[in-house]
Amino acid sequence: MLEVYLFVNPLGEQCVRDEQNVLRLANDSDKQIQFQFVPLLNINVIQKAMQRQGFKPSDWQAQNQQSQTLYRLILDYKAALFQGKKRGRNFLIAMQDALLKAGQSYSVALAQDVAKQCKIDLDMFMEDRDSDLAKQAFHADQRLASEMAITESSSAVVFDCDNYDYGVLLEQFTYNTLFDLVNGQLDPFQALNQHTKNCVSLDNTQLHVL
Repeated sequence: MLEVYLFVNPLGEQCVRDEQNVLRLANDSDKQIQFQFVPLLNINVIQKAMQRQGFKPSDWQAQNQQSQTLYRLILDYKAALFQGKKRGRNFLIAMQDALLKAGQSYSVALAQDVAKQCKIDLDMFMEDRDSDLAKQAFHADQRLASEMAITESSSAVVFDCDNYDYGVLLEQFTYNTLFDLVNGQLDPFQALNQHTKNCVSLDNTQLHVL
């Protein structure tokens, strides 16, 4: 069995495409795959969210607003996950559709509407989104990102559950590269040629052996 961790910016269009690629991979591959969408919040993510909305990096008020919006959205996502991984993923994707495709602004009312659409218990959701447990889950995600040296969203880490000696980090990956890696058609060590190296570029995809 394989585990795939996809680190995402909830307000990033590329992350939405990568999420779809991971979901497609889970359907296309013969291998058993567990996957998680792990929200990432750092200065790179915040500035890219600002850039998408036309704000300058020096606009500190906009930076603070983007940081708060992303943080609240992530806590909403964690609260939705408490009611099941599938519901949580559906909530995240539906929120991204509303914010990125439909151009709506984030609000508590929008989060409530999306939660209802995703068959999420609203009373429990509203309680959980402000809970210490949701905040702890957020901090656990950021620690995981730090441990895996993740600095950019749209990064995927693949582990083989039968061999935890190493994992492979993919940056700027395509669906084909991810598919080939998961299905054993791309050996990261063979691609590296030397075990002493830790990074190789294949088809504009950066692979790092962790």
